[in-house]
Amino acid sequence: MSLYALVSPGGSAGVTTTALALTLTWPQPVILAECDPTGGDIVAGLFAGHIAAPRGLLDVAYEARRGSVALSAGAGGQLAALDAGGSRTFLAGLSDPRQAPGLTPAWPAIAAVLAKAVLAGRPRDVIADCGRLDAGEGQPTSVIAEAAVVAMVMRSTLRQLAAAAPRMEMLADLRGGLDRVGLLLVGAKDGHSPAEISRTLGVGLLARIPFDARTAAVLSDGKGRRSNLDDTTLLRAAKSAGHALIRAGSAQVAADVAAANGNLA
Repeated sequence: MSLYALVSPGGSAGVTTTALALTLTWPQPVILAECDPTGGDIVAGLFAGHIAAPRGLLDVAYEARRGSVALSAGAGGQLAALDAGGSRTFLAGLSDPRQAPGLTPAWPAIAAVLAKAVLAGRPRDVIADCGRLDAGEGQPTSVIAEAAVVAMVMRSTLRQLAAAAPRMEMLADLRGGLDRVGLLLVGAKDGHSPAEISRTLGVGLLARIPFDARTAAVLSDGKGRRSNLDDTTLLRAAKSAGHALIRAGSAQVAADVAAANGNLA
């Protein structure tokens, strides 16, 4: 099981909606972790405030700094369910962006928990919504550095491309290169081509996520019914994108194992 980090260049790129769509179609047990230092959106968004706020990220930070963390769902747990079967859960993020600087010393411990997440005795994949990648205090840099794959979620406009370029340099510095970084392009094909964007930013395309306003409204603001979402354009594309992320993560794990075996030889 692996940790996948999603970041954006800012400008309403759709990273949280994309993270939710990926989680709801993920083929394995998975946790969606709201690591955006500007705050979490799922409780007030998808659930429109109709669930009690779980203990969430702050509780994991507190427990992780004290020692080991046993992730739990249900009443009194850090995680809340995203589906009836409990195979998809989420870790609610901050409720106030002013809390973010206080998380700075805790991020390495949080990253360690998410990279080896276990719920009810079973390992889980984790999709970490890290929001807009910025400089400064409170950024989840340890989570981004620990991830098997980082996906830059962005639109194909010149404005997004210009904002993404320095953030790719930040990722390269943070991770020692861009070999585990890819693109998730969101929206209509009305800007630069995927080939142009990949060439400019120096990373490959993982998948495209089409614009689907009706489904996005359900995921981002709880507008409409959650039933029959699996057959929507957005979630069908997210399912394919999830498989692309898993393939990229598996390839990286295999490369790491090969490198470790080579060092031992």
